[in-house]
Formats: sequence, structure tokens, C-alpha cells
Amino acid sequence: MSDIQEIVCSTTKQKVIEVGLEFLHGAGADHICKVCIAGGGSCCLGCLSLKQVVGCQKRNTSCTAWLCGFLKYIFYEVGLIQEWKQFWDQVPGQDYREDFTPPYFPVLKWLDKPNIRFLSEAFAEDLQELRPYNNAFWLIEIKETLDRHIDSLMECSDPKIKRKIEKKIKYLTKDFRRFHLASEQLV
Repeated sequence: MSDIQEIVCSTTKQKVIEVGLEFLHGAGADHICKVCIAGGGSCCLGCLSLKQVVGCQKRNTSCTAWLCGFLKYIFYEVGLIQEWKQFWDQVPGQDYREDFTPPYFPVLKWLDKPNIRFLSEAFAEDLQELRPYNNAFWLIEIKETLDRHIDSLMECSDPKIKRKIEKKIKYLTKDFRRFHLASEQLV
């Protein structure tokens, strides 16, 4: 690749973080995070870069790329999970809560900001409504269960197994009436 082509294809670590944050904003991630943080199920709990009341002090590619089970589920349901994964697969140097991403690197496929905030808002309202009727760890348990199921779906190529997993997810989210009603607006 010539130097000119390399410059045209290169981007910065900060740019991919900004694109990722814009995408998450368009997806309404903040609605879900508010419920999880209030319910003691924050994904960032225990991170040294997190300051009380202020928030994250060291945003990086790894944390921006990581999706909780709730966001994975929503992205899967609306067909955005592969696009998200493919974008972040282009970004080198990601590690758990750490970032070894070089300052410049090529990105060939960018993300377009989605317009699905209403779905995450509906999902967050369902979480808020259902939380008091479940045990203290319900929020974390359902988030982790959805995470495992979506990961299994992404790795599975057997249609029978996929249908079984999708059936489990449907049962797990059966009480998310606002979310399911909002999802019907996409069809």
C-alpha cells in the first residue's frame, strides 16, 4: 500500500472511540446504563478509571467496544450486532479494561449512527418496572444470561441449536412488553 493510500485509510484511536460513543448514543445505551447503575449492576463497577459522580476518566477502545448483555440483545434483535462486531474487529490492541491501540491504524468499514434510542428507552423502562419484582441479583443475572445466549448465537451455525437459544431468549424477555411493542415499530 502506498503512503497516500495508508493516510487515506488511517484513523486515530480517538476517532474510533468517538464513532463508537456516537453509535451507542444513537442506540440509547445511556437509558440502560442509568437503570443498571442505579440497580448496582454497572459494568464499570470496580474500574480504577471510574470516579464517583464524575464517571469514566480514561475512555478507551476496549471499554467502548464492549457490550453488556442488554445491548448485545438489542443489537441482535435489530440486526446491528454483526456491524458493531466487524467495526471493532478492525481496531487493534483491545484488552480487558486496557487499551494497547496504536495512535494510527487503518479502518475500512465505519459505523453509521443508528436511530433506535426509543428501543433502549423502552427496554430500560421494562427493566425498571420488573426489577422490584425479582431478587436482588436479577438485573445482573438477566444481563449475564442474555450475554451468554447472544454469544452462543453468534458462534453457532446449527439452525436447530440457534432456534433453541432464540426460544430461551424469547422466554427470558417475555415480560419486556414495552420493548416488544417498540420493536414492532421497526417492521
